[in-house]
Amino acid sequence: MADRVKGRRHLVRAADEHAAQAPLSAAVGIARRRADAPPSSPHSERFRAATATLVGLAIGATVFAIALLIYGGGAGPSAKWSSWTPADGGSLGASEIADHVAPFYRISAVDQLDVVTVVNLTNASAASASSSGTGSSGTGSSGALQVAVRTDPSSSAVSLLSGQTIAYDLCGVGGSDCSIGTGKPSADRLLLLRREALELALYTFKYISGTANVVAILPPGRTQQGCTGICPTPNDNTSSAKPVDIALLFVRDELKPWLTQPLSNTFAEQFPPSVSELGLWRQTPEAGLVDQITAHGLFSEHLVQAQAGGSLIVLDPMPPQ
Repeated sequence: MADRVKGRRHLVRAADEHAAQAPLSAAVGIARRRADAPPSSPHSERFRAATATLVGLAIGATVFAIALLIYGGGAGPSAKWSSWTPADGGSLGASEIADHVAPFYRISAVDQLDVVTVVNLTNASAASASSSGTGSSGTGSSGALQVAVRTDPSSSAVSLLSGQTIAYDLCGVGGSDCSIGTGKPSADRLLLLRREALELALYTFKYISGTANVVAILPPGRTQQGCTGICPTPNDNTSSAKPVDIALLFVRDELKPWLTQPLSNTFAEQFPPSVSELGLWRQTPEAGLVDQITAHGLFSEHLVQAQAGGSLIVLDPMPPQ
């Protein structure tokens, strides 16, 4: 029995000595491996730094690409064309556009420049008609209202607009017969009305599908007409004021470049100017762009009775204003 006890004590002592020597042996082995390892390259630290930089750039590019896909670029195809959109299409959508645009055009902080309503037109395919005096002949039915254009000022022939047409009536506030009751007609004020007509057209083409033409009938103004023929006295400077009704005609294909970029690119100013600000606004690039886009779309407008029934809004080309 005593021998067994001595044997166990011997085993325990041997195990303790081995355990004490194990960490020392491991440490020696590690030291030897480090000593035997080849020396590190002097460029290794630079290589690690460059690798870390490249990894960081790759992560940053990935994050940017994901953000671009989610939010879109400001000038990319995913950018919103406008911050406001009509809820409906067709005539209801056109009425929403009229109600949205008109309040931004003002004589003052209190009064609007005009009220915009949608004209109830009967759309028809292209056809020819001729007008003489107050009558015209062409296709139509009783109560129908269509838009026709006289392409040749020297001819009585007019042509009905082809395709879907939406017409807006801009009725001035404060005057008689839809004229603007405050201030005097001027080229600057006409340009502001042209801006409003252009905005109506752009919204309509963008959001009312199938629209081929937009007509905007402006508040009546007056044009100065000097003496013609035999005047009472030579170089007579007297002139008479003659009312004139002006309309703008827009065709979808002609405005396509402005339908593929955000509306804010066309109208750089956040809001249209008031009448009192027209002098300053007239010098801006925006005013120049409005003038350029709308110059060729100006027509004088009058209503005639068609012999075949219904009525025609006849548009006659006007010289640049």
